[in-house]
Amino acid sequence: MTNRRTFRSIGITLFASALFAFLPALAHAQSVRVNWSKRAPFSDYKTYEWIPSKNDNHPFYRQYVGEYVNYDLKKKGLQRVSASQSPDLLVTYHFLTQETTDTETNGFGDGGWGGWGGWGGWGMGGMYNSTTFQVPRTMGLLTIDIIDAKTRKIVWRGQATEDNVVKSNGGEEKDVAKSIHKMLAHYPPK
Repeated sequence: MTNRRTFRSIGITLFASALFAFLPALAHAQSVRVNWSKRAPFSDYKTYEWIPSKNDNHPFYRQYVGEYVNYDLKKKGLQRVSASQSPDLLVTYHFLTQETTDTETNGFGDGGWGGWGGWGGWGMGGMYNSTTFQVPRTMGLLTIDIIDAKTRKIVWRGQATEDNVVKSNGGEEKDVAKSIHKMLAHYPPK
């Protein structure tokens, strides 16, 4: 009986370890929010020009942001022009990252539903093991601002928050593209 329990505990330990090793990959989430000025004449805007970001601490992403924003705005009927052509809108972006650490605890045991009245807790003869570990991740925030060129006021803003920025070959570009497409699906506001 003791050997069977030992093998069962080892099996549960290995399964739980494998499961929790993959949880950070499964917890990858992205959220998108947009906001706009209710007074802005969106139907009058036909042209735009890019302006430099005041917070361009990640110039690597500039290529992706520009490509996908230009693509989506063109689909919306907006034309990119130069400053000498007096654009209706100015477009810029900001990309910020923050390193953070999650603390995760996994637990497993033998005895499961013990305790008083069958409602869990510490049952008679049950064993409970847990392991706490830290999982580093990089959060990202991509903001796209669309500004009325005459008033110099932001008329539309989209923000995408990525819980865990993918650092892999092609993963970053896919995340940026997905974020931009989700944001600009709400431009112009209805």
